[in-house]
Amino acid sequence: MAAALRQGLTGRRCRGLEVSFGGVLEPSVAAVRKALVGRVLNDVERHGKYLVLVLDDPVPSRVMVHLRMTGQILALDDYIPDKHVHLTLDFDGQPVHYRDIRKFGRWSVVGPDWREQELAHVGPDMLEVPFAVWHERVQRRRAPLKSVLLDQGVAAGLGNIYVDEAMFRAGVHPLARPAELSRDVLHSVWKQSKAVLRLAIKHGGTTFLNFTDFHGRPGNFRRKLRVYGRAGESCGRCGCVIERLMIGGRSSCFCPECQIESVRL
Repeated sequence: MAAALRQGLTGRRCRGLEVSFGGVLEPSVAAVRKALVGRVLNDVERHGKYLVLVLDDPVPSRVMVHLRMTGQILALDDYIPDKHVHLTLDFDGQPVHYRDIRKFGRWSVVGPDWREQELAHVGPDMLEVPFAVWHERVQRRRAPLKSVLLDQGVAAGLGNIYVDEAMFRAGVHPLARPAELSRDVLHSVWKQSKAVLRLAIKHGGTTFLNFTDFHGRPGNFRRKLRVYGRAGESCGRCGCVIERLMIGGRSSCFCPECQIESVRL
């Protein structure tokens, strides 16, 4: 999403902002309007699941966007907004819609030190964190690996889908405890987590229900999924039936034959 926004909107001036539900704007509608309208988008920064619009002219401003579970940003000329579209921005004639079924997402005005001030509770970006740093953060954890990988305080950016896929690729059971895994196994988890994220970005994300990308196209990473959402189906690698269990309130799909590394049930 950051790349799409950067490519499609950089250099354009935000000419207007229509708001149908102000609850997604922080600290207020007026503050976000002041930070956006009349300004040129210079860049889009990213950290994990957070996007930051960097605007200028005359005074620099930044707006952090967190899409949460159901948020979408769409740039479609012929799109007719439905009841779930809460914001519509005009970037030099290009309409940009923010749609969010559950209204969990937020657009917040932040300062230039947003990483330190707003994300003090968030770990390093999973795509950028070196193995030595990540290993230090996870090697003593005794919670299930599934929960550790989902913990944004450990490393930011991995969601439920990509965690399941990374663990399958690394051959590690979701209930395995990091403290009981070797350095080599953890290195494989770190490596596969990055690989899954890069592959998902390349293929436009994962589409379930009615989610689409910036230009309204469905993300096709779903076709690459090996275990997520496939409980009861045969594993494409070994033929064993893929199973599903709940860990920390989150669904986890895995192959009991391919993912046997260091699990103690």
